[in-house]
Amino acid sequence: MIEFKVDKNTCRKDGKCLEVCPIKILRLNAQSLPEFIPGGGDLCINCGQCFAFCPVGAIELSTMDPKKALRLGHSQLPSPEQAELFLKARRSIRNYKDEPVARETVEKLIDIARYAPSGINRQPVDWLVVNGKEKVQNLAGSIAGWMKGLIDARSAMAESLNFNRLVEAWGKGADLICRNAPCVIVAYGVKDDPLVPQSCTIAAEYLELAAFGLGLGACWAGYLQMGLNLSEDVRKTAGLSSRALVGAAMMVGYPKFRYSRIPFRNAPKIIWK
Repeated sequence: MIEFKVDKNTCRKDGKCLEVCPIKILRLNAQSLPEFIPGGGDLCINCGQCFAFCPVGAIELSTMDPKKALRLGHSQLPSPEQAELFLKARRSIRNYKDEPVARETVEKLIDIARYAPSGINRQPVDWLVVNGKEKVQNLAGSIAGWMKGLIDARSAMAESLNFNRLVEAWGKGADLICRNAPCVIVAYGVKDDPLVPQSCTIAAEYLELAAFGLGLGACWAGYLQMGLNLSEDVRKTAGLSSRALVGAAMMVGYPKFRYSRIPFRNAPKIIWK
């Protein structure tokens, strides 16, 4: 149960917290101060909207202390032009330096990614990190073996996704599965939670953008995600439970090359109503 407190000496009594509460469990008491409705502490999803939007920091939750919170300086945020350039300049990086990614750096990426939104603030995403080129190659080899089995079984999926090219390349010493990345990061959750797939996707995209901001390169590892979800052998190699659903997998490393231009994209198709 979440506890809600308000500093009556600093509260402006403007009702802003009531408006921003997504599940509407706040009301004003006889003193025009915000408080939970009956049972509100059990209904609270701990999203922190009331906490975040209070300009004077009058609201305290049992999980959030305004004295310890990071104060947001809006002047520190990127300009619209900077944000546009940052997003448009992101590239999928598949060529990496032979340089390890420090554990502290990976922890920083995941720390940023945990701020990604999730339905009703469920925060259902857990993380698997395979750090070290040799460990990643072992995992990629497991996926190549799974692909080879599907090819031998004349799987339609193997044919449609051209697994034969990947397996053939692997046999010649070329890794087109994990691209010789020094690190892979997997976002997963409990299989029967309907909010896991989209939550993992959003969190992984936060992680990819954070990697870009920290001078790293990243790329979605779709073959790794498929192997982890469809092959028990690959799951065992990675150490994932059969109850886990992998919503996203990302290759991470220091870019071998520096790009100079932003490529074109198709014009958006929009239905206006």
